Amino acid sequence: MQHCPARAAQRLAAAVLALCLVLALAVPHAHAAALQETHGIRMLDFSTSQILSIGNQTSGKCSWYALRYARTILDGKVSSGSGMWSNGVVWSAGGYYGYSGSLSECLQKLYTELSAGKPVIVHLKNTAVSGVKRHTNRTSSYEYHLTSSGWNKVNYPHIATSAAYGHWVCVVGIRPDADPANLKESDFYALDPARVSANGTLAVTRLLDGTIWTDNSPLKTAG
Repeated sequence: MQHCPARAAQRLAAAVLALCLVLALAVPHAHAAALQETHGIRMLDFSTSQILSIGNQTSGKCSWYALRYARTILDGKVSSGSGMWSNGVVWSAGGYYGYSGSLSECLQKLYTELSAGKPVIVHLKNTAVSGVKRHTNRTSSYEYHLTSSGWNKVNYPHIATSAAYGHWVCVVGIRPDADPANLKESDFYALDPARVSANGTLAVTRLLDGTIWTDNSPLKTAG
């Protein structure tokens, strides 16, 4: 018995459509997380306990941890990071893709993405900070510990980035008085894989000016 060519074509089209749907569902897609004021920082809405359950990075995997924080915020559930590491982070498996540009373009992209409810993963370079006795190279001057009464500002020079590979953080907040027409790196706050948990307390880190690595894959944004 011969099959009708039209019916065969319909079946082929249906199979192709089904395959496209499977592939589309396999890659995580971004869902907005509301940007709201949290004790003086405009921050994406996320579960503190979920982020703390992921905890601080293991050696050499800051990029993977930053991606897990981002996916946890977007998905509303803890990301295990399964399939997102293979001798290095697999950004596309987490639904994140590269963005490059000048410093001003990167800062504007950061502002736009946060305003749309999406965390941004940022590549920081090794930058010397004067007056630091422990770790003369670090990526932030202060971290902020979340308490029941607000943020406790702590000077803790804990980060020493690799000069060859830099350091990845997940930017989740911005100063309420930041000027969109004159943005600075220090307007933004991040979940830093090196120190997201300070003895079980959520810590966010304020970026230092002059640290976004604009000439080496500076941003990863949600697709």
